[in-house]
Amino acid sequence: MANTRYLYPQRKRLEILSAVFAAGFGVNLWLTAQSGAPLAWAGLDNAAALLFGQAVSWAAFVHGLGVNVNGQWRWSPALRLVGMSCHAVLFAWLASRGAGGTAVYTYGWISLLMAYGAYCSGIVEAYRTGRGRIHLRAKHHIETDN
Repeated sequence: MANTRYLYPQRKRLEILSAVFAAGFGVNLWLTAQSGAPLAWAGLDNAAALLFGQAVSWAAFVHGLGVNVNGQWRWSPALRLVGMSCHAVLFAWLASRGAGGTAVYTYGWISLLMAYGAYCSGIVEAYRTGRGRIHLRAKHHIETDN
């Protein structure tokens, strides 16, 4: 099983849910920007909201791709890091624009959770895979990076 590394099922479900949430949010912005101004409170007009929604959707696609290539450990942590980092930055920007309202709390927590996920999924996993450590996957199964 050389060069193979898998996410644990609970971790994989959590990452899939976060990517689906972000993709749904991005698509919602795409659709609502066609007829309204969904991010007018953040100072974005329709065209900018459409681009923002596309950025969120593309980040979700990259994150989902990183989860999907699970097993090809050299690419999976990097793609998940890029996707979740983009989400963290985009949602942090929304939180900063919503000062004085509930957007700070809502998008702040989402950004914090995405940043934590980026740290765990990308930075820590990339470090572990680069160093060739041994990881326990199940009760009686040991994987190595050799």
